[in-house]
Amino acid sequence: MAYRTAHPTTADQICPARKLALLALVELEKKDAYVNLSLRELMRQKRLPAKERAMITALAMGVVKMRLYLDHIIQHFCDYSLDELPVFARNILRMAAYELIFFKHPAPIVGNEYVKLAKRFEHKGIAALVNAVVRSMGEGWQSVPVPSLDEDPVSHISITTSHPRWMVERWVKFWGVDETLALCRANNEPPPLCIRVNLKYTERELVARALEFRCRKIEPSPWVPECLKLDTTHDVTKLPGFIGGLFTVQDEGAMIVPYLLEPKPGEIIIDACAAPGGKTTHIAELTKDEAEIIAVDSHPSRLKLVEENAVRLKLFNIKTLLGDWTELAHQFINRVDKVLLDVPCSGTGTLRRKVDARWKKSEEQVKQLAELQSRLLEASAPVVRKGGVIVYATCSLEPEEDEEVIKAFLERHPEFVLDDPRPFLPSEIPNAITQDGFLRLFPHKHNTDGVFAARLRKVR
Repeated sequence: MAYRTAHPTTADQICPARKLALLALVELEKKDAYVNLSLRELMRQKRLPAKERAMITALAMGVVKMRLYLDHIIQHFCDYSLDELPVFARNILRMAAYELIFFKHPAPIVGNEYVKLAKRFEHKGIAALVNAVVRSMGEGWQSVPVPSLDEDPVSHISITTSHPRWMVERWVKFWGVDETLALCRANNEPPPLCIRVNLKYTERELVARALEFRCRKIEPSPWVPECLKLDTTHDVTKLPGFIGGLFTVQDEGAMIVPYLLEPKPGEIIIDACAAPGGKTTHIAELTKDEAEIIAVDSHPSRLKLVEENAVRLKLFNIKTLLGDWTELAHQFINRVDKVLLDVPCSGTGTLRRKVDARWKKSEEQVKQLAELQSRLLEASAPVVRKGGVIVYATCSLEPEEDEEVIKAFLERHPEFVLDDPRPFLPSEIPNAITQDGFLRLFPHKHNTDGVFAARLRKVR
């Protein structure tokens, strides 16, 4: 999609949308910030037309997401290593390349706009460099060579879809070339906006009817009876019914996980890593708010979000407990019916939702998280009664955090067995159950976040 600023700039005037997008990108690099938070703060300070706000967001988020590919293109036309250039210059070139390639703006206009930015934030030498590189890119970016998918699939996928090489190498090893290419392409598409209707107080059809004039399209989920997919330009928190607790925003894949618990009224259920409370409140809704639910989290500010969500959704049987589950679990030995263990993870299943996350992760982080996940699961084992259930879940695509954690746990704990997830799903979901009996959802297969879940039942 091509974006135009709401007010065309004069010969010397700097486009405010491009300027703010540049400032967000520079802050991202200088302070290791999150681009969405930087954008929110910068745009809060400025009153801009909706079209310009849309352009700022599309440009900054697009540059962050496609950085590796943009750098590959730019480096072909630039005599200097991008790492050696000043941070403003580097991001000016990336923004210009993004406009040329993805917005398809004419090179003379792009060059003129970014030369002005270079003069404002750098010096004449950088402005001349920007002018030369943009002019060359405009004439030949489409002819820049990229490694062949057949000869070097890892490099091809990494560059063309702008994913870290280490990540692509792992996924090709685990999932194969075709699946990895499809997955990485899906990660670059915007995720659907899904809401979970609070069936304790309303019906999905009633909420859909109330929203129909604020949405371009409303589509019911074929899998989750309380899920609606919305296409809207409105702030979802301003839509009718949100403040009154008739729905909450949640990924469709995340909505499926609490079903594996098979939560029932009267049970004692612990959500051991609860914040911000999406799955906690869903469990409460599934039990008509008639189960005793204890939401545990080690971050006070995030635990407060659980409480706020519960109040908004009018759910009154959720109690919160501040602390590290590995230190608190001993209080509940043999007292609990079910535990949801939605563990901290690398989040590699959420890259389409968090565009800068791909650059903030490492292979070492995956290994460290697997150790933490095992400790959390170990702490949960003595908590559930005989016949009780632990549902272990992540939004990771990494087997070390998923299958390997569960298999090692089952070897240590013969009192637990792995249940087939299918009888507990809200409906049949194609290609969702692995050969080993785990739930695994993918962005490119199910149009959800990447989700892994296992249902563990205590048999003695």
